[in-house]
Amino acid sequence: MMAIDLVIPMVFSQDPQWQARYAAASGNASAATKNVRFRSWGTEGLLIRCCMKFMPWLRRIHILLASESQRRHLDEAIGTNGKDGAVGPTINIVYHREFMPAKHLPCFNICTIEMFLHRIPGLAEHFIYSNDDFFPLSPLQPDDFFRPSEKIAGAFLPCQHLVERPYPSDTNIFNKFVQNGLNMIAADFGKQYTDTWLRGGHSMQPMLRTAVEEVCIRHADRISRSFTFDRTENNFNQYIFAFYQYLSGKYIDYEAHHAYVGPKVPTNEVEAYLRSPNPGIVCLNDNECIADWKQRAAIVRREIEARLER
Repeated sequence: MMAIDLVIPMVFSQDPQWQARYAAASGNASAATKNVRFRSWGTEGLLIRCCMKFMPWLRRIHILLASESQRRHLDEAIGTNGKDGAVGPTINIVYHREFMPAKHLPCFNICTIEMFLHRIPGLAEHFIYSNDDFFPLSPLQPDDFFRPSEKIAGAFLPCQHLVERPYPSDTNIFNKFVQNGLNMIAADFGKQYTDTWLRGGHSMQPMLRTAVEEVCIRHADRISRSFTFDRTENNFNQYIFAFYQYLSGKYIDYEAHHAYVGPKVPTNEVEAYLRSPNPGIVCLNDNECIADWKQRAAIVRREIEARLER
């Protein structure tokens, strides 16, 4: 069986040293703890346990951390579960300096971090990129992410399902930098998207390391000019790699079963998603629209813990 790795960036905003670096870089001492993009639901250890239980065929789980000061918080989150040497995939801690140029550090923008994934030491050619709010909650298999190609002998290609849809009228910053990235990649293939864009499910994304590297080399200048402290509409994110795989034909049209539980799902309905017989990958999204996030997080922790104990 081919080696498949999983990559998950994590941040522990309760880390005083991380807060100090964020304050120095932003000029705002209180911004680090107020930015909802960095808050924790206390589910990091549960996420690792879910990956080890429901994706035991993984070779390695790369956890991306800003620096050593974050490691203690990760160890506390994991506890006695998911340690190096446990049954299942190996956990590999990778600090930003190990795969990102020093001139871009410290880095607090995930869009920038994602442009250097191919530089992670020892990363497998076949890997899955995941946000820290994507939870595998029922058994998944390697062929949910990579399948043999009928056109390229011996090749296993990433599974993804992208559909051309109307571009939303109520654009936000995320939509804008996704569309910018799409058109940058589409131009390589003589295409342009104006009133439409390509969208797939918001879930774990299988990637080819060489495909990611090809994009970053080809568009090195534009990508490097897009780096900012906070997310802006001029950023690119990891979607550019999915777009490249799709437009170059390096993909299999399939995606693993998944569900998106965003702010429009009332907190009293979250439990039903987590108790589903076969939920697959569940995205438990957090943003500033979720006022009762602490109550929501408590439900999530309780239900995932119960699922892991079955």
